[in-house]
Amino acid sequence: MEKYEMKIYKDVLFFKYYEMAETVGEAEQQAEEVKRVLSQPGVTKFLNDNSAIQNSKPEVNEVWGELMSWIGSNVEKTGTIATNEAWKNQLNRLSKSAGAYDSLRAFSSLEESLEFMGIPDFKL
Repeated sequence: MEKYEMKIYKDVLFFKYYEMAETVGEAEQQAEEVKRVLSQPGVTKFLNDNSAIQNSKPEVNEVWGELMSWIGSNVEKTGTIATNEAWKNQLNRLSKSAGAYDSLRAFSSLEESLEFMGIPDFKL
């Protein structure tokens, strides 16, 4: 089974992690692939589904954090499906305090995130 899945639907890149990268090198390869796709004309939104992730290594999280910083500067709207309610609430508090809540938000469900991204008809 693949560790992740990526699909483009309309102007949204959907990225779903099934299993987090195990090494920095693997995480960097995945991050470069996400950047490559998000740099394509017409792809302006990023929907990140981390709902299946339970554990990740700090060094892998650092690569993902750098990617999210890049995404924040290069993508008009980002949604994250969080692993749990506490993480969702934390991400949304950070987004609100940064004044980015209209363009950066976390959710508990795929349905909520699809509505936010403007693609309620998207099917996996």
